[in-house]
Amino acid sequence: MGVQGQKAYFHGAAQATPAGNVDVSGNGRWKIWQDAGTRIDAPILGNGDMLAALAGDAHYPQFWLTTNDFWQMESAANWEFFHDNAVAKVDPPMSLGAPKPLGRLVFEVPAFAPDADAQGAGSATDGFAAGTVQDADVEITQDFESATTQAIYRKGDTELCMESYVAAEENTLIVTVCASTDLELQAHFYFPDEVGRGCDVLVDSNGTGRGSASDDMFIGMVGGRAVQVCESRGGVLYGSRSYAEQVDTTTQLCFAAGMLGKMIPDEAPGGPCAELSAKARALPGTQDFLPEDRSLCWTLSAGKKETIIISLRSRAKTSRPLEYAYSRTAWMSHGDLISIRQMHLSWWQAFWATSEITLDDPVIEQRYYLSLYMMGSLSRDPDYPPNILGICTHDRMAWNGNYKINYNHQTPYLGLMVAGHFAQSDPHDAPYLDLLTLAQEMSKRLLHHDGAYYPLGLGPHGCVSEALLLHMKSPAVHGALNMLQRYFLTEDEAYARRVYPFLKSVATFWEQDLVERDGIYHVVGDGMHERVSRQVREEGLPEDPVNTLGYLRTFFAQLPLIAERLQMDAEKVSQWRHIAMHLAPFPVGTIREITDNPTLWAEADVPLTELIPEEMLDVPVYYDEGRGGKWSLHFPGNVMQIYPAGAIGLGSEEEEKRIAYHTVQIHALMEDALAARKVDGKETMAAAEDLQAQDPHFHKSGAWNATNLGCLFFPAAARIGYDPDCIWKELKDVILHRGLPNGYLKGNPHGIEQLNTVPCTIHEMMLQSHEGVLRIFPVWPREHHPNASFSALRAYGAMEVSATLTGGEVESVQVRSKQGHMVKLINPWSGQKVRVTFEYSGKSEVLCGEMLQIPVHVGEIIDVRPER
Repeated sequence: MGVQGQKAYFHGAAQATPAGNVDVSGNGRWKIWQDAGTRIDAPILGNGDMLAALAGDAHYPQFWLTTNDFWQMESAANWEFFHDNAVAKVDPPMSLGAPKPLGRLVFEVPAFAPDADAQGAGSATDGFAAGTVQDADVEITQDFESATTQAIYRKGDTELCMESYVAAEENTLIVTVCASTDLELQAHFYFPDEVGRGCDVLVDSNGTGRGSASDDMFIGMVGGRAVQVCESRGGVLYGSRSYAEQVDTTTQLCFAAGMLGKMIPDEAPGGPCAELSAKARALPGTQDFLPEDRSLCWTLSAGKKETIIISLRSRAKTSRPLEYAYSRTAWMSHGDLISIRQMHLSWWQAFWATSEITLDDPVIEQRYYLSLYMMGSLSRDPDYPPNILGICTHDRMAWNGNYKINYNHQTPYLGLMVAGHFAQSDPHDAPYLDLLTLAQEMSKRLLHHDGAYYPLGLGPHGCVSEALLLHMKSPAVHGALNMLQRYFLTEDEAYARRVYPFLKSVATFWEQDLVERDGIYHVVGDGMHERVSRQVREEGLPEDPVNTLGYLRTFFAQLPLIAERLQMDAEKVSQWRHIAMHLAPFPVGTIREITDNPTLWAEADVPLTELIPEEMLDVPVYYDEGRGGKWSLHFPGNVMQIYPAGAIGLGSEEEEKRIAYHTVQIHALMEDALAARKVDGKETMAAAEDLQAQDPHFHKSGAWNATNLGCLFFPAAARIGYDPDCIWKELKDVILHRGLPNGYLKGNPHGIEQLNTVPCTIHEMMLQSHEGVLRIFPVWPREHHPNASFSALRAYGAMEVSATLTGGEVESVQVRSKQGHMVKLINPWSGQKVRVTFEYSGKSEVLCGEMLQIPVHVGEIIDVRPER
């Protein structure tokens, strides 16, 4: 099927965009800010910079608006990173540097107001929709192919249709409305700290006193707060939100909204924008300019389409953002709209033409394209990646909404690269590259050696959002793996030169930080899990985490290839290869041998030995750390050396593969055992307050369903050849039981890392190339899902690979080599001869053997089929 016809369906209004009535002030660093901008369930629109979440009921349909480049650029102390201190005991242990929402454009439909006898049905704890009653129907459909969202609001015989899209090539939201009867429609703009019209539960993020009507709770630190101005004139609603106080860099995001043909632009020099800016400058202190009359009102004629334009412009990209936003909206013409739509459709057509997969399972296939649609909407600005949650709808987001480089920031870009969407994956690199100088200083200050030492929470342009280290040294080399994959999928020399200074600094760090004992290099003082200093004093420094050892094995094996191709650091190459070959072995043991097992969280009230059959207790598995924690039920990080590190795969030694397989298997067994105990034991579904717990599937957590690392566990299982039917079933169960229609997961506070799960798992099941050879459908449930195909997936060696599976058998394989490297292909028809046809010359030859080696020219395309 491909992307044609793929859609997402939303039944009812969004309920969690945002839900802000949450106390995040009293329980310290480690309390997850459960609903502080997380768990967004709304349809999301975007172009990689401008983002919109469509929320609200039929009475108040509304778009939450922002851009990726709108941050409060207020860094943590940039002279020192720290493991923990007194600041880390309270909320939050970080700066106020965070992405920010602009606000919400609210459409009010008086005809869809709740009936008087239903007014009491609203709940003040429903988050976004608090106090509203959904007695009018809301149905929303997102079409991935055209990146267009259609919302239909109905009450009785009256229907309002709203079609919207964020233009692919400029920061403008186009909304076309059409009513079945004459209908009044109003537009209002609310900043994030303003309640009313469909968002009646908010928290006071800045100490202004503008909190929830029911709970005037103040959260967080007091720093520079936003200046907000808004007014309407001549049919245009316009304004701005800016941060200029106590910040590293001034930021401002401006908007202008109006209905095509209903606006009367002010033709005076500078127009109303100059007046509004002057009013803002004249404000005492940080007072806002928010007149009560700042709304628009129109009457829609039955059956007639009207178009509303909402333009956003930021100071990060233009010198006069308010004037430019106003100008684009107020002077929009029908011809402009036609051009914007054509460019929008053309951009998305090219996006989807980059690669394609087809499956005979519509549930997983839809989720694959939903994940790519989401990342295509969220990521494209090379300097401003999307934040950890994708879109910011809350002034104090969980984890500051920053680029969390434990694994969260790196993960969502992995599938994009294999699918060929490098414009969406390249923004990953910017936070690392921008902070390099400071990270080099911190390595000297704190560890007294060269290299780059990064904190866990980054922001754009070198902003330090969260200066915590938490005894982790791996985040930089983890990010380097993304860059290595990007290079080896394309062999783009310009890209390699751009990231090479960072890669070399990472190498320098580990050259000097690794501890050599008897010719073996050990990782000391780096843990798989976050630790505060108290834990280190009690338990000692962690050593040899399996994830970091895997990262380093791959990093030091692949970096020399880039150095040689760039003709750089010839004197270092042999040392790097020596390190790769003499790293400490991955920590191995059995479940029975685990006694002392410090973990990040309290995990279960049952010994690990009671969760698996007796015959599995003495099976070797990979431990989390050589010294420190051995096994985590809810953080299956002892598969990260498999994926994303790529240090173990189907081409590895048999013993390594066997241990990896058993590690995945025992995680899966323990998850099933824990779920059974929770269902049958005292933790009954009826006792759970969360409605999600009424579904027995929500008792599963820890491997396939881990809120941390489930996104990596699936592709790791595929990469080492775990049972493909089991992978498929678990993947589909997660989608059916936990999947939200916008691509996120119920009950999971994390964000865009979840958009990696399906694409990367399917890619690994269809095509593996990270070991330098092509494997076609290597881990596929051929009996139950015999028909599938993929087109132009990227492979190591700068290749594009396509293949078709029909009736459980590979029908054909096509390879396009961009650099002319030898094509090494594991014979998809084991024991049979194959015919290779060279497209340009038309010549063909017959080959045999399990490993097919096919010399090709630059740009050559070959077709490989079984010889009949």
